[in-house]
Amino acid sequence: MLLNHFYSNNKAKQTLVNFITDGRLPHTILLEGEDGCGKTAFAKIIAAGILCGQQIVSQRPCGECRNCRLIMSDNHPDVVLAESENKVNSFHVEKIREIRTDAYIRPNDGDYKVYILRNVHNMTEQAQNALLKIIEEPPAQVVFILTCNNRARILPTILSRAAVIPLSVCTEEECIQALGQLAKENFPQEQVIQAAHFAQGNIGKALNILQNEKSLKLACDARRTAEMICTGQEFELLCCLQEYVGSKKREEFLELMQEIRSYFIELIHLKNGLPVGNSQIPAQIKNRFTTLQAMQILDIIDSTAARVSQNVSLNLAAAAFCAEVKEHLQ
Repeated sequence: MLLNHFYSNNKAKQTLVNFITDGRLPHTILLEGEDGCGKTAFAKIIAAGILCGQQIVSQRPCGECRNCRLIMSDNHPDVVLAESENKVNSFHVEKIREIRTDAYIRPNDGDYKVYILRNVHNMTEQAQNALLKIIEEPPAQVVFILTCNNRARILPTILSRAAVIPLSVCTEEECIQALGQLAKENFPQEQVIQAAHFAQGNIGKALNILQNEKSLKLACDARRTAEMICTGQEFELLCCLQEYVGSKKREEFLELMQEIRSYFIELIHLKNGLPVGNSQIPAQIKNRFTTLQAMQILDIIDSTAARVSQNVSLNLAAAAFCAEVKEHLQ
């Protein structure tokens, strides 16, 4: 079964099994989880479960029938993947209108048409309202599978009509195992372990780190920057950020902030006895920081990211970030 190839998330997988075996498939499903955790892969597995040709219901999605193979290779005529740039308000209403028109045309090759809408948190309000109109009274033969990284950015009226399935990242050990199967190149085991740790078990991020030197550098820079924050190296911190405040660096700066944020979440988990895998946060940093201070840093990171998203000067944002960090750590 295809579900056996999706790591961790046993509750989400059981939910899908229940949908299929009980015959109570929702018309709208929302998959929520951080970028890289496998939302699109799981959406395709759901689509395969809906259209699978396996006669024994308990064995769907089988992964071996014609429909399953076509879906997993993005070639099934009744499964439509719609997405946009991964930027706020980049998913426009015109695309939803096209889908609404197409949804009333009968399926080509099965009993259902499945629409996978990626990153619906990036939809404009107009696009979300247009989507709401069709999921309120969807055609009988249509299922919508939505993905998002934060349900708080979705209209409550859409959430109320969707079955929400949270997805989480797997353990670092599972991530290492997955990388061995998914990576197209044979990377040294040390690199694989490092990527899994930097990504904190997020398979998509770990693959990107392995295959993209720029992503690896950003992950290393983020950890170095986080440690500068923890040790109070204000000048060195500002110097490190300067590399990310040049022209056309806005997206890189936001990615750096997100990676630094992950470090402090790991620190909070470590200080409170929560599982973090093979943490490489030094003992002196763990002992130097309180949970409250780490949470204050998270607030500063979120505020900085919000400013940058609103097109505030990167130089000003970086300087303000350093000043706020210094103020809270005095």
